[in-house]
Amino acid sequence: MTLTPEATQPAAHSAPPILAARELVKHFPVRSGGILRRTVGQIHAVCGVSLDVAPRETLALVGESGCGKSTTARLMLDLIPPTSGSVYYDGQPITGRSRAAIRVLRQSLQIVFQDPFASLDPRMPVSALLAEPLRIHGRYKPGGEARVRELLELVGLNPEHGARYPHEFSGGQRQRIGIARALALEPRVLVLDEPVSALDVSIQAGVINLLEDLQDRLGLSYLFVSHDLSVVRHIAQRVAVMYLGRIVESGPTDDLFAAPAHPYTQALVSAIPVPDPHRERARRRIVLTGDVPNPADPPSGCRFRTRCPTFAQRLRPDEQALCIDSAPELVDRGDGHPAACHFAGPSPPRLSP
Repeated sequence: MTLTPEATQPAAHSAPPILAARELVKHFPVRSGGILRRTVGQIHAVCGVSLDVAPRETLALVGESGCGKSTTARLMLDLIPPTSGSVYYDGQPITGRSRAAIRVLRQSLQIVFQDPFASLDPRMPVSALLAEPLRIHGRYKPGGEARVRELLELVGLNPEHGARYPHEFSGGQRQRIGIARALALEPRVLVLDEPVSALDVSIQAGVINLLEDLQDRLGLSYLFVSHDLSVVRHIAQRVAVMYLGRIVESGPTDDLFAAPAHPYTQALVSAIPVPDPHRERARRRIVLTGDVPNPADPPSGCRFRTRCPTFAQRLRPDEQALCIDSAPELVDRGDGHPAACHFAGPSPPRLSP
């Protein structure tokens, strides 16, 4: 089975996606205590997510902690099985493949985790960490040592330091080692799960510049998971905004930041610091009230309505009823990019008479 054009979402780019998700759903069971451990509910982590990553493109997946970003990233690599939905790599389905087939596919799809120290075995020197994926896939043949040295040079590290252990490196250097390990098998797609959130700001810039350089040199595609919109604005060509398991808005980065249509995106964009102190004091900040709903019992209709300033302050009762009863679809309502909001519009949102 191949990914047909009918299943492909329209995008600003013309190239077919190298990695695509279609209606991904992931529910985790909630079990009771005691001996029997009955299933008493479900965590709705991911609910009907569809994404496209084009060749040589960076797609950013952004949202608050707990919205389902990292779960989606793992579903895209088949690290965890979906409840329903499919993932396609280069037009071919990868969901439900055998372990042997997935093992071959791992060479093309790799992940870089948030915490570089936790993702590296502290008992192994760096050279052994980089050689391990080559050995597992039978690619550590004569020349393997040269490949390890090449990987260290590729990420800006001294090849002579390959005998050192992870704890002997700084946080930024450890993340570079994690990137080098992900590149060992020459993948085409990297899933970057909060790759710079654990680093200092000055170190973040170096890692982001490295990722951009590697993308240009190696022709990589990135799925970049982050909650930091300042970083996303710098590295991504397109952005998908996620809230409580659903994509609420997506589009080209410049368009989405210049004119966010969904109230949640507007709140996220309004929180980005502005380096000019005069503009920083004058800008309009949208502060969301209330807590994120329980993903085991999400609100009916629009999941954002319990925190939406538009719903609480500007909609008539009949408009509020629409938000309560009907879940908005992710469609373009005239703003140039799709948003899942019945009353999507430029900030500030539309006022009722």
